Amino acid sequence: MKKRRAKTVGKVIGGLIGLYVIYFVFTAIILVALRTPPDVVERDVTFMETDERVTLLGYGLEAFGARMDIIDQAEETIDVSYFYMEDGESVQLFYAYILAAADRGVEVRYILDGIFHGVRGDDRDVLRAFNAHPNIELKLYEPIVSVVLAPWRLNNRLHDKLLLVDNQYAIVGGRNVGDLYYERSDQDVNYSHDRDVLLINEDQAEDSLINDMRSYYTELFESDYAKTEDNRNLFNWEQDLADEKIATLTEAYEEHQSELEERENVSNVENWIDRSVEINSGFFTHNSIERNFKQPYIWSDMLTLASQAEESLFIQSPWTIPDRHMRRHIEEANITVEQGILLTNGMSTNSNMVAQSGTENRRQYFVDSFLDYYEYRPKEASLHMKTMVVDEQISAVGAFNFDARSTYLSTESMIVLDSEELAEQILAEAEESYLKKSVLYEPDGTFVPGEKTDEKEAIWWQRLLIPAMRPIAWALESLL
Repeated sequence: MKKRRAKTVGKVIGGLIGLYVIYFVFTAIILVALRTPPDVVERDVTFMETDERVTLLGYGLEAFGARMDIIDQAEETIDVSYFYMEDGESVQLFYAYILAAADRGVEVRYILDGIFHGVRGDDRDVLRAFNAHPNIELKLYEPIVSVVLAPWRLNNRLHDKLLLVDNQYAIVGGRNVGDLYYERSDQDVNYSHDRDVLLINEDQAEDSLINDMRSYYTELFESDYAKTEDNRNLFNWEQDLADEKIATLTEAYEEHQSELEERENVSNVENWIDRSVEINSGFFTHNSIERNFKQPYIWSDMLTLASQAEESLFIQSPWTIPDRHMRRHIEEANITVEQGILLTNGMSTNSNMVAQSGTENRRQYFVDSFLDYYEYRPKEASLHMKTMVVDEQISAVGAFNFDARSTYLSTESMIVLDSEELAEQILAEAEESYLKKSVLYEPDGTFVPGEKTDEKEAIWWQRLLIPAMRPIAWALESLL
């Protein structure tokens, strides 16, 4: 009797799980793939004149150092937004510097993606530590519980990478916080090349690009999808764990400060100011903040800038997966520039197999276009930067990937700057560090290696799995 009852209960539970899986797949994947997204938005691209300056953060260690420097400089406010925080020393130091700033009285707003935020397992103690601090307000964007109840919310991901300090400094770009973005090992295993820019508003002028970024951040932080994580009393055991984590982070901050005092050539804010270049004008662009399909403001602005190009166009993205709607938009944009470059990862360097499958599907589309199509194929690392440079003058840098997910589904942001010096720096870095280590595809499918391309061959499982996944990537292209 008991066995029969247990078997019946098991069948009921299995049936419920099966129904939920169907419900999840239908609402989070199939319905979204079948729907038609919004069209491009007709709007003026308006550049604002500014006295702000910009410093290119091309390499990992300097990008991390700049973050620590401006956090340590904070006096009033810090705003943080990241897709995820990966395990590693850089993450713990980042937390430590944020906590030290809050201890000084700086008001911190901190928002992370609710699924990929990385505050899990042992790092839950960080959440508890921040929960206990009166100067830190922590939120998660579409937490997992929200997605479990309404699976279509799975696609409403926070993808911005923003760090704003005192309306005086801002870092925007493609880097999350994790060791793979900041420090290369001897074998360069899993290292990810990326790109950020540091905006500097020395006079803290209210009419600034940084102020526009902070307005967007406030809208994001106060949206209905950002759920507060520090609005409850901790149990005694949780408070003990929080206290232990606070002590650990405080010690990490103090030890790092001591190490810096003993080092030579340590960076500081003045170094980044000295390295900065002028900005003639610019604007900050972002997608709308809403569930389901968003208004594709960034995509619309990028198409407008590309259509205004007169001499050259340079595009860099870790993967390139324009769905049929995006391809139609490209054709309708009347892009007449004759010289163009598209740089992305190859099969051997892309760590995202699903995205690479989609990129493989659309390679020929770009090879047959006016763009010279390059794939990065060195024996070390991969590319993660998202950049567009128009006429060696206008540079767009941020979190926006060249795919339908960034166009319609995720929160995204980009800074667009009119600065010939910045554009020159980006293009020079791309030529020397990436294009020369890439292969150029010819229309017949052959490719020409760059002069520094010591090509890494795709390993056996990449050669098997990525082609096998291409039909799935084709069917789900609007979700990639």
